[in-house]
Amino acid sequence: MDPVPPTTIRTVPGDARELPGVAPGSVELVVTSPPYPMIPQWDESFRRWGASEYPAMHARLAEVWSACHTALIDGGILAVNVGDALRSGSDGFRLWPNHVEVTRACESAGFRSLPYILWKKPTNKPNAFLGSGFLPPNAYVTLDCEFILLFRKGGLRPFPRNDRRREVSRYTKLERDHWFSQVWDDVRGIRQSGVGRRTGAFPPEIPRRLIRMFSVVGDTVLDPFAGTGTTLWVAHELGRNSVGVENDPELSAALEREALRRTAAEGTG
Repeated sequence: MDPVPPTTIRTVPGDARELPGVAPGSVELVVTSPPYPMIPQWDESFRRWGASEYPAMHARLAEVWSACHTALIDGGILAVNVGDALRSGSDGFRLWPNHVEVTRACESAGFRSLPYILWKKPTNKPNAFLGSGFLPPNAYVTLDCEFILLFRKGGLRPFPRNDRRREVSRYTKLERDHWFSQVWDDVRGIRQSGVGRRTGAFPPEIPRRLIRMFSVVGDTVLDPFAGTGTTLWVAHELGRNSVGVENDPELSAALEREALRRTAAEGTG
């Protein structure tokens, strides 16, 4: 494979619903993991959006998916890593199906649903259970999978015959057969820590696979919930331009410092 071309990393402080500085039709791929509604870790984030109930939380996220639809080119892909939630509400303990609501909102925004990926985290205990132990019928199935939902804007993305960028972005048969299987059970989750009030970071292998699968070198990858920048750094390493939007001032400042460091290191390498 030819050397990857020089790429840019751009970080933007701001609201994911507005995507400041991201022009319409300027992005080929979105890879993100948003705040999960009904997960206590994210309650404060949604309160800052004026949302404390489940429908309002997803209404705010729906504005983000609509903004992503505008930012993407025709044929561009949106990849959303999201998990469902178990929590007591006004009607008692129940499942909150976040993947269903995200799918509905993305389709309402104009996206076409594609087959999704189930990310089964190997770190979860195989014998975990919720409820009444060995006595039926009041136990609950353990949530040990998250969803990587995939959507396309419009039809297939066109390319000229023998497009060089596409050729140098080729994956192997082994990679194709493994990555395009619906269940990923070989990617471990990571400990949630870092700068700021919350990070929600996912392991670099998740964006690495998605970027290789759904973009070519020289494309631009957007993360509207940039967090600690995992998607941005991986995209940069793979020869893609990256832009991240983050509304937490502390995280946003850390992102900018790291982007400058990586850009400077590349220039002197």
